[in-house]
Amino acid sequence: MNVDLDALREKLQYIDKEKVTIVFFGQPGSGKSSTINAICGQQVADVGVSTDTTTSAKVVEHGDLLFVDLPGYGTDKFPKEEFFAKFSPLQYDLFICVFADKLHKVDTEFFQILRHLQKPCIFVRNKTDEIYEEDKTLEQSKEEIRQDVIRQVGTTDFTLLFISAREDMKQGIDELNDAIMTKMDAARREKYILEAEARTEEQLNKKREAALHYVKKSAAYAAFNGLNPVLGVDATIDIVILFQLYSNIRAAFAITDETLKQSTSGVSKTALIVKGMSKAGIKLICKSLGKKFADKTVLKYVPVLGQAGAAYLGHSMVEKAGREYVDACYGVAKEKLLQELHAKRS
Repeated sequence: MNVDLDALREKLQYIDKEKVTIVFFGQPGSGKSSTINAICGQQVADVGVSTDTTTSAKVVEHGDLLFVDLPGYGTDKFPKEEFFAKFSPLQYDLFICVFADKLHKVDTEFFQILRHLQKPCIFVRNKTDEIYEEDKTLEQSKEEIRQDVIRQVGTTDFTLLFISAREDMKQGIDELNDAIMTKMDAARREKYILEAEARTEEQLNKKREAALHYVKKSAAYAAFNGLNPVLGVDATIDIVILFQLYSNIRAAFAITDETLKQSTSGVSKTALIVKGMSKAGIKLICKSLGKKFADKTVLKYVPVLGQAGAAYLGHSMVEKAGREYVDACYGVAKEKLLQELHAKRS
């Protein structure tokens, strides 16, 4: 029987297909694109050389994250009265106001609208490495900026973070990631954790938890497909499920060929990860899980109990294979992270 694998792949996406949408706003040249790249740990947004790189809404897709880089609110090109009608920004999940000098009045006005509508928003003072005032410490300068924001927004009930999104001098990105997580609801928080770069051991552990939850979702799909009464179809489906599952797990932990080459965490971990990169390798993984998984299609000869048994075994196989793959990727990623953290302290 022919199986439409393309259609199947679509069915195997997250049950909640909506992406996490994060809107960046602020004046041109504040470093919004650089901040997006710092969050993801790779260049996903183009960074221009001029101070007016954003002249229209720029959408950057990174897995289940959707970043919307808005042009300056209240500019000559996009006046206040036309801004909302043109970009409809209030449909999104979270807002981040990035500024690199003084906070502009139009940005605080935008924040007041968001606050009135109970939309979560984070203020980010970028380019912290460039803050310098004679006869003032960095902390004194930061406090002065904080007091200026308080005066403009008229409240202390806001989140303000100081970062540097420069590739060669990242600062405050860990705190920004943590702040974004706290502003998300549970479902969107999990997606954010999987896609954002883990820059601390705690964030990496949260990523592992989210990945294991994703494995459970995929195992549920395997159980559903195990009820398919057509002999032999479920084995193909399990391989497709694992192929997609493994690909997403590697992406979540930023596992690349180069990462594996540099890893010294053990042959068993890296060998398992490599096997999961091809369908032929996945077939070997399935066989190694044991005869009860390899022979599960035999249960289809039992009309009712057999289908339930196939569903159970499909679920068990995918969950066990998925958990082992998460542990392998987590081990390699943790080794890499600890090396990077040690290098920073040295």
